[in-house]
Amino acid sequence: MFELEGSLGDDSAAQRTEMRIAYLIAFFAATLSIIEIGANNYRDREIVSVNKKMTEYSLYHSKILNETLVRGERDLLEDLVRAGAIVPKDTLIIHERLGAFDKELELIRRQQQELMSGSASVEAARWAMPDINNQLGRIKGLRQWEYEVAGLDMAGDKFDLACLLLELSLVMGAMGFIVRIPQGRNLFRWLMAAFGTTGIGFGMIAYYHAVTL
Repeated sequence: MFELEGSLGDDSAAQRTEMRIAYLIAFFAATLSIIEIGANNYRDREIVSVNKKMTEYSLYHSKILNETLVRGERDLLEDLVRAGAIVPKDTLIIHERLGAFDKELELIRRQQQELMSGSASVEAARWAMPDINNQLGRIKGLRQWEYEVAGLDMAGDKFDLACLLLELSLVMGAMGFIVRIPQGRNLFRWLMAAFGTTGIGFGMIAYYHAVTL
């Protein structure tokens, strides 16, 4: 009779342990799903940010090339004037052309500054770079894109680590069901809780990094 009662007590304790493990598995599985949603969302956002940064880099370097070409034409024309190769009656037209070159170079330099630092860091009177809708004052600078991409990359690493730890916690929970020795079950339960809690912590840090950008 005593052995039977002891056996029933052991079964009841084992069932309670299994229920605790099951609840923890369900909780960590739900948390993993939430973190994976955030990870996928911010990975997509990182890809978009990288593409926009590369597009703006290409535009910035095209402005540098354009500046080089315009400066070369201006210098050549100025050298011809100094060398006396221009007919005197055409001097006024040439000087007007040199002035037009100077204005074009100033515009290009302002556009370069805006592309690098963004419209927000430039005085409104110096806005020169229109966006895709041909509106001024809406350019996000290369430095801002680089900062955002770096932040999203850091958040992505934290998301990956959080998902890994939560997946390991689920594995520990599954092992807790398989192992029949009480000490072994307790060990895997505590490992599951440790991995899962740490994973949640990294997930919260990842969300913080991504949201604050």
